[in-house]
Amino acid sequence: MAICRPRPGCKQCRGAATMNRRSAACFKQGCLAITLLALGQARCVNIADPDGLPPAAKITFDLSKGHAMAEHLWGIFFEEISHAGDGGLYAEMISDRSFGGLAYALGQSNSEATHLAVPASFFEHEYLPFSPAVGSPNLTNAHLLGTQRWASDAPSKYSLQGQPRSWLPVGKTALTLVQQQPISAGGRSSTAYIKISTDASGGGLTNTGYWGIPVQKGHEYQLAVVVQSQPSEDVTNKELHVNAKLESETGKEVYASADIGDISSSWSHSKVMLTSNATDAKAQLTLYVKGEADLAVRLVSLFPAENVKGAVLQPFRPDLLQYLKDLRPRFDTPKHFWLPSDAVSGFLCFGSFWERPGHYNSVWNYWSTDGMGVFEYFQLAEALDAEPVWVINNGIAHEDSIPAAHIWPFVQDALDLIEFVSGAVESEWGSLRNHMGRSKPWHLNYFAIGNEDCGKPWYVENYIAFFTAIRSKYPHMRLISNCDMADHAPTDFFDWHMYTDSQNMFDRRHDFDNIPNLQDKQIFASEFGVVSDPPGTPIPFPGNAREL
Repeated sequence: MAICRPRPGCKQCRGAATMNRRSAACFKQGCLAITLLALGQARCVNIADPDGLPPAAKITFDLSKGHAMAEHLWGIFFEEISHAGDGGLYAEMISDRSFGGLAYALGQSNSEATHLAVPASFFEHEYLPFSPAVGSPNLTNAHLLGTQRWASDAPSKYSLQGQPRSWLPVGKTALTLVQQQPISAGGRSSTAYIKISTDASGGGLTNTGYWGIPVQKGHEYQLAVVVQSQPSEDVTNKELHVNAKLESETGKEVYASADIGDISSSWSHSKVMLTSNATDAKAQLTLYVKGEADLAVRLVSLFPAENVKGAVLQPFRPDLLQYLKDLRPRFDTPKHFWLPSDAVSGFLCFGSFWERPGHYNSVWNYWSTDGMGVFEYFQLAEALDAEPVWVINNGIAHEDSIPAAHIWPFVQDALDLIEFVSGAVESEWGSLRNHMGRSKPWHLNYFAIGNEDCGKPWYVENYIAFFTAIRSKYPHMRLISNCDMADHAPTDFFDWHMYTDSQNMFDRRHDFDNIPNLQDKQIFASEFGVVSDPPGTPIPFPGNAREL
């Protein structure tokens, strides 16, 4: 430990002020800068008396003493919010790679038409306008009968303005969305594919990524395209030629190019490597079609080469993954609780990424590819050397609830998910994990039933259904409720969230001090934050009162 009195140019005090702007006033009043050499950090402590003269003081820290701390006290949680996954940690560089967002905005899911022409006016703004055909989610699925909508459909104030525009036609190209057919026999169907029709002058399709495709000079990128020739009586496609280019935002500078070969009347999976000759944070990818042609594109994907080395996709951006590693979390909580009205099963997030249909993230107002599914989340926990804590969709969300009489399909999903994660390769779902490239089971010891659902219709009944089924088949699992269930139901932990203003957060600093012994129950404080104050809002607490 080192102690210094302030003087002009005192590096330790200056460093402390940099870390906390509110401590800057202590330079006027006198301060001690305390440097804990064991931690390598500096803090500025305001100990001035009313006359502004620093009193003599001696502070002694005995680092050999302290309270015992739980092994998993500190951790992180992850949600697909504001493109934290798609366009963030997930390394995919193409936005809306399977055209699901475009199809949703056009209202295809609520239309009986198999073909929808995409009007040119659709691409005039940064965010796609929603067609009048986009309405309330379809709640007619058999296992969703009885769903109760009990909140407004207004988007969160933190959500985006809508589905970001990422696809653009080239020249006079006509684009048509077609109801999706499975890529392979027996495969799951996605939302749509897009048909590209060009005249003799040619054309194509451009993707602008997530507000630009960031490429670096000398770096390689793997482009994957699922494409099909669709000739007609008028267009034979005899000399079909498609060229992929990484280019500048204006299209005037080409950074890399490659031909897409072997395009046939069946879906063709083509992969080419593109090496950029320049660095550009706002690049775009364009598929140029030569001359008159009719072809269909099911998927366009672009990953840095470093992510596709080996048999299993490494799905994360290395730079962002390193930031998470630097936090040294002891647990990682992926929250995967899409709205029941979206009818999203966790098992639509399994398998090859081109088979995942994606869905509209209606809370945060954009399309999710579901590229970060169960497999990828457990890859993340393993990469962080963190204990995984999975949060399951319990049939209840921010706007609607499924009654307990119809909850069993969700319970079965939870049981199958646990088997996928931790089951033997001989088991039904463990064999799927093995097929995806992971023979060794992951461990899963903590399982949360729902998210922020206490007090909502059917939460207790649904919770009991999940708890009973999981505890019976996996007795080792520590199960987490959304609040203290008291005498209503058993629980091992209860989840605690708080989002508030800075003053209330500080005033509640003793909330946990006087909680009676809960014996076998523990508190899982998984979410808390200050969201109501503008940056720099002062907090009137003892120690900086004079500053105020």
